[in-house]
Amino acid sequence: MPRDKGGICYCPPDIVALRADGYYPVDMHLHTTHSDGRTKIPDLIRYAEREKIGVAITDHNEISGSIDAIAKNPAILIIPGIELETHEGPHLLFYFYTAGDMEDFFHDFTIERNRQTPGLLQNLPVRECLDVASDYDCLRIAAHPYGYYGINRGILKCVGKEMLPGVLDHIDGIEVICGGMMYGLNEKAIMYAKSHDIPYTGGSDAHILSDVGNVVSAVAAETIEEFLDGIIRRENHVIGSSGGYIARCATAGVIAWSFVPYTFEQAGIHYRYQKHRTTNLISSYCTKISSNHSRQKEGEDDSEERREEA
Repeated sequence: MPRDKGGICYCPPDIVALRADGYYPVDMHLHTTHSDGRTKIPDLIRYAEREKIGVAITDHNEISGSIDAIAKNPAILIIPGIELETHEGPHLLFYFYTAGDMEDFFHDFTIERNRQTPGLLQNLPVRECLDVASDYDCLRIAAHPYGYYGINRGILKCVGKEMLPGVLDHIDGIEVICGGMMYGLNEKAIMYAKSHDIPYTGGSDAHILSDVGNVVSAVAAETIEEFLDGIIRRENHVIGSSGGYIARCATAGVIAWSFVPYTFEQAGIHYRYQKHRTTNLISSYCTKISSNHSRQKEGEDDSEERREEA
């Protein structure tokens, strides 16, 4: 393993060598059953303890898995984190120094999302997500910045299309190796990081347990504060590579299948919202018709009374 101040190595990580050199390797991008992954928290903790790695549980738009893992007080380093999906498409990774800050951020994020789209779980725009995070001591990282092919899931991909002007002024760094990305897309991210003075991270993007630890960020640190500060100072190593074809196919299958219940859930929410809205409109319309009918009836009665008086 390299012994310089920091660097990126597109190769399988040697965890034993990293630990011997005083580094703490952490998989900074993975998903559990609390979002669209298939890994349960107890299984993840046992696996990470056995492999002697730390983890950042970055479930999509959800922190309950991270909170659950931290509450179990495991003998590994757990970085509080979350991956947010955005309205324009890119995914954003947020890493917090404390679980409390992560919970407060998620509370504010949820309030803002409900304020903008009441009754519907719509994703917020990129800038809105970054603005909510600006009030917290955290690290804002562009996940798989050039991925995926065909869809706008990366910040740098969108910037290249001139979709998000000025957004790079509001992120702290990029993910240079994502286990779920093809080599070419990771290589583009690596080249970008090497030509720009920015922090960088790496993670497996694991949705199944066997992929956890395929990519790690390693810092000579023992605490969350030391670890994140090391990344900000670019004293970290990122080591790993794309998952194998079988693993990527398995992950793709998990992701695709996991969207089925989410799709039905979203459809159900949308249906209930539209039903409520339609019911209100019909009720309002019926009230208006009834009111008009009553006024018309009163007018007819008045006319009848006038005719009788005459």
